[in-house]
Amino acid sequence: MINIGRLATTTAISAPDREALIAPEVGVRRTFGELATRTDLLAKAMVGTLDAGQGQRVAALSRNCVELMELYLATAKAGALLFPLNWRFSPAQVTQALADSTPSVVFYASEFADVVEQVRGTVDVAQWIEWNPGSSSEYEDVLAKANSDVALPDPDSLLHEPYLAISTGGTTGIPKSAVHTQYSYGACTLDYLSAARINADDKYLMLGQLFHVVGYMSLAYLAMGRPVVIAEFDADACLDIIEAEQVTGFFAIATMLPRLVNAARERKFKATSVRQVEYGGAPTAEEVIRDAVEVFGCDMMQAWGMTEFGPGTYLSPSSHRRALSGENPELLKACGTPALFSELAILDEDGNLVPKDGVTMGELCHRGPNNMVGYWNQPEETAETIRDGWIHTGDGAAWTPDGHVFILDRIKSMIISGGENIFPSEIERTLGNHPGIAEVVVVGVPHPDWGEVVKAVVVQRAGANLSADDVRDYVGAELASYKKPRIVEFVAELPMTPTGKVNRALLKQSQS
Repeated sequence: MINIGRLATTTAISAPDREALIAPEVGVRRTFGELATRTDLLAKAMVGTLDAGQGQRVAALSRNCVELMELYLATAKAGALLFPLNWRFSPAQVTQALADSTPSVVFYASEFADVVEQVRGTVDVAQWIEWNPGSSSEYEDVLAKANSDVALPDPDSLLHEPYLAISTGGTTGIPKSAVHTQYSYGACTLDYLSAARINADDKYLMLGQLFHVVGYMSLAYLAMGRPVVIAEFDADACLDIIEAEQVTGFFAIATMLPRLVNAARERKFKATSVRQVEYGGAPTAEEVIRDAVEVFGCDMMQAWGMTEFGPGTYLSPSSHRRALSGENPELLKACGTPALFSELAILDEDGNLVPKDGVTMGELCHRGPNNMVGYWNQPEETAETIRDGWIHTGDGAAWTPDGHVFILDRIKSMIISGGENIFPSEIERTLGNHPGIAEVVVVGVPHPDWGEVVKAVVVQRAGANLSADDVRDYVGAELASYKKPRIVEFVAELPMTPTGKVNRALLKQSQS
């Protein structure tokens, strides 16, 4: 593994004028030479004047932007631990997160200045540095005043030091922060590189938020000397950027992909530049995958992973082609085979391997150099999650003799109705194929007779006018009758948690 901060430096030596980071919405285009210089200066400022060098902590409150990517790289050079905060946090949550991480400096985007004003008097933070993407700012002043003579730590000495603390999911309070070293995050990057097979003319559109673990995808492109385009997700705007920048690939979480496909169809958009679309984060209906192939005319790759270890499996483009051709359509229900550095085990309640029969469910566990070192300030949670080197994911899964893993659902999400085990993801995939349904989430709600019953929360496509019976009948035609939703709720949009996941707990409460 190498120091994360060196990823941009190699290309800066061989091709300093090649574009590295592009933010079309604010008119910023950085070359690899500029990126190397600016991250060096920021790292030297962190060590020399900001008291944010080796062993110290820094935090950031910002949407994706060039400056945040620069901070990712500079933190690696300076040897600090970066907490990229979720910009969707309320002021109270930001206060709690900063009290827990105790950074010496907080970098923040100007759009969050009002949040900072509310919290800065409540936490002990020495310095607050504002950036304004594409404009002059305190951040730019820090770079201009940095002492280029400041010595940075030996890069090799930083590989096993804490580098990045990424918030996991959660619906209340402050989620746990999974701490990665440069070694483990570098392993995530190499895992992704081996699967994505980045080409010499690729250009990546970064849609995943940098407060999530997926930043390693962008780092992989920078490591290969390929540019990264930074944009906030809006389906129509992203299609414009794909066309204007000739984007060749992007990763879309499950809720993004159908929106992109629908927008592209409405516009009769043809993305001639796109080579590969990657997706993950939740079950994706076969119809959505087929639509994406038709619209973008490209290969597909599914990724499954967790904040605690980054990538765990990939369903390769060749597996997608086999499934879509009809050779093995069941593969579209799999999350793939283990990533390069990932060792997987599916264990029963006694800790024994379940048979590779594609049916028997156990808990999916992960081991590898990409594992986090633990949760920040939560030793008991760490000990519960990491046992004998294995991260216990909480995902219920089965596997086949050829190594394909099928995630059935979160073990805690399984619905038990009248003694029958029901997996919400199976119903979600089925309803996701309905032409009148844009998005759907299935949860279990308490019932005095059945224990739990199935509830489907549906966002209809524009122009659709479905009834609850339409939804039930569609499920009944595809699955066992006991899997039909007893309760169907139609909503304009799904509620989300601060980390961008569907708030299932809230959906269990509404109209239950």
